[in-house]
Amino acid sequence: MSDDACMISTEEGEICVYPSEGVLRLLGKEYTILIIGLLGNRGGAGFNEISRNVGNPRPNLLSIRLRELEDAGLVARRVVGSRPPRVEYSLTERGRELRRLLVPIFRWLEEQSRARAGNRL
Repeated sequence: MSDDACMISTEEGEICVYPSEGVLRLLGKEYTILIIGLLGNRGGAGFNEISRNVGNPRPNLLSIRLRELEDAGLVARRVVGSRPPRVEYSLTERGRELRRLLVPIFRWLEEQSRARAGNRL
């Protein structure tokens, strides 16, 4: 792979895209963005609440996705001391920062979607 393919030139200098590949791959997986959005909107949620709100994925798939987000340092898992024990998930500081940075991208995507819809009328 050439340096031109793995570097993004900006006014401030060049940025290597290699370190971002893992997070970008995770963001492209089913339910990841929905989970980040939900946890950012609510501050935290239990497994069943996440499942209901993101479209009821298979429990094993949701568990995998939450574990991947936790391994990436984007989501924190906390056992709440009740009977039976309950697990609550929330965004970490890193996850909140990523969510904040994604907002302009989703605004742009929404505007593009509206513009394309307007062209079809």
